[in-house]
Amino acid sequence: MSLSAMSCKTILAAAIALGCAGIGFSALSAAKKMKPEELVNLHLDAIGPADARAGMKSRLFRGEGIWRVLLGGRAQLPGTVYGASDGNSISVRFDTQSNPTYYGEHLVYDGKDIRILQGFQAGRSPLGQFCMNNKALLREGLLGGVTSTAWPLLHLEARGAKLKYAGLKKVEGRELHRLDYKPRKSGGPAKIRLFFEPDTYRHVQTEYRYEVPGGIGANPDASAGVQNTYETLTETFSNFQDIDGLMLPARWKIHYNRSNQGGGPGSMVAEWEFAFNNAVHNQPIDPSMYELGAAAR
Repeated sequence: MSLSAMSCKTILAAAIALGCAGIGFSALSAAKKMKPEELVNLHLDAIGPADARAGMKSRLFRGEGIWRVLLGGRAQLPGTVYGASDGNSISVRFDTQSNPTYYGEHLVYDGKDIRILQGFQAGRSPLGQFCMNNKALLREGLLGGVTSTAWPLLHLEARGAKLKYAGLKKVEGRELHRLDYKPRKSGGPAKIRLFFEPDTYRHVQTEYRYEVPGGIGANPDASAGVQNTYETLTETFSNFQDIDGLMLPARWKIHYNRSNQGGGPGSMVAEWEFAFNNAVHNQPIDPSMYELGAAAR
């Protein structure tokens, strides 16, 4: 091979490499420059056409679930999950058939008031208490993502939330678009982060972070030893399926993590995992679905 031929190949290879780098740089630059509204619009299109989205006034779903405690105890209990949503109202119930150890969950927002079942004899479950401390999860329609008609990105103007696009972030080994969400009203977690796939723009994860102040001790020395508690609730969504022209997740997992400042006792890790096997739209919802403990229909 002649020197001139080798030079041409070298130049061509360099040009291809620069071109590929340029494409990657352009994609990264585009991601960094994306406006929150652009990401929201791409996400809404990923759910389905505008007329199909607007036509779904209510949604009912049913499936099987399991509750696990991975740290701070050991437990594993199956149950049935029921969901109902109508506009901004939402009801999520995890029924463990009146198990004496753990009654399950019933999280309700009827468009006006929030009601949460006491999951244990001694009080609410970690999930129930987290939602009570952070009312924005139910009030804003964040809990459950696009499984409910209350999903706030469907009603962004009415919600009045502040959005900030944070770019592509690596989450558990894959890059996802991150959108920071701040409710208009107080009563929410310190940080709410929504994550979307870069190729489909489907909403696949929400992360909530909340800090529980340790309080004040009986004296200055006692106060110095009081530590804050940090709680993280992470929802993940997968197995998207076409239901009446909308792409909706058929699997929903909630991961709860509680840790004390500096470690120590009181830490806990628990999970709720649901798999939906039935979902219907625009069916009348019995008002009792929004009453605590009412039989799911």
